[in-house]
Amino acid sequence: MVGATGLGHIDGVHGKFQVTRGRCPGMVGTAQFDFTGETAIVTGSTKGIGRGIAAELAGSGANVVVNSRSPDDVATVAAELEAQHPGSVIGITADVGDPEQIDRLVAAARDEFGSIDILVNNAAVWPPNPIDEQGLDEWDLGLDVNARGPYYASLLVAEDMRESGSGSIVNVTSKAGERHGGGHGLYGVSKATQTALTWRLAYELGDHGIRVNAVSTAQTDSYQLRKSTFDRQPSAVSEEEVQAAMAEKGADIPLGRVGQPADIADGVMFLASDAASYVTGHVLRVSGGNNLQ
Repeated sequence: MVGATGLGHIDGVHGKFQVTRGRCPGMVGTAQFDFTGETAIVTGSTKGIGRGIAAELAGSGANVVVNSRSPDDVATVAAELEAQHPGSVIGITADVGDPEQIDRLVAAARDEFGSIDILVNNAAVWPPNPIDEQGLDEWDLGLDVNARGPYYASLLVAEDMRESGSGSIVNVTSKAGERHGGGHGLYGVSKATQTALTWRLAYELGDHGIRVNAVSTAQTDSYQLRKSTFDRQPSAVSEEEVQAAMAEKGADIPLGRVGQPADIADGVMFLASDAASYVTGHVLRVSGGNNLQ
C-alpha cells in the first residue's frame, strides 16, 4: 500500500502526502498529494466544486470517474481532464437520485479500473425555498439526490473497500445543514441528513479500515452560487459582473473572499490521503470562517 512521503509508511491508507516549506507567501508550508494508482468516483463533477475535486485528484495521478446527468457534459469534461492531467479519466452518465443508475455507475467504474478506493459524494440539487411552500415532490427530490444517493453509493463502494481493508469516503455537505445556516429549505434538511450519515457510516465502517468524513462548504464560487446570485444561467452573465458579485459576498466573510472549488478540493484531498489516516467521522469546514456567522 502507499505511504506518506516524509511522514512514515501507513498500511491500508490511500494517497501520499508531503509537506514542503516556504513556497507560498504568507503560508507556513505547501502540501503535495500523490494518488497514483488509486481510483476515485466523484459524483456531480462536470462543473463547479465537483469538477475542481475531479481535476485535483486527476492532477495527483488518480484514476477518476467524472459523473453527472448530462452525457454531453460528462464526455466533454472527462476528455478535457484526461488531456490536462496525468491521471486516467473517464465519464459515466448517471442520476444519483436513481439507485439503478448508481448501480450502473459503480459497475462501470469497476469494469474500467477495478476496485474503488475513494468516493466523493458531491452531486446535489437545490429545491426552491421557502420550506413551508414545498411539497412531497420537492422533499423526495432533495432527499433522494442529496442523502439517499450518497448513502447507497457508499454502501456499494464499501464492498470493494472491505475486500482491500481500506478506503475513503468524503461527503460534500454544507453550512446550510447546520443550526445557524437557516433559510435554505429542504436543501438544508438534506445536508443535515448527509452530515449525520457521515457520522453513522464512519462508526459502522471503521472496523473495515474505511474512513468516512465530510467537507462542509459555505459560499463557494460555483455554478449554483452564480445561478442563485443572478437568478439566471451563469453563461448569460459577464465575468466582470460575476467577479464584482463574488467580491461583494466575500467582503463579509472573515477571510475576505468566497471559496474557490480548489479550496474544497484541498480539503477532500487531505481527508482522502494518509495524512488523515486517523481521521474519521469528521466534518472539515472549508468556509473561510463563513460557518462562524
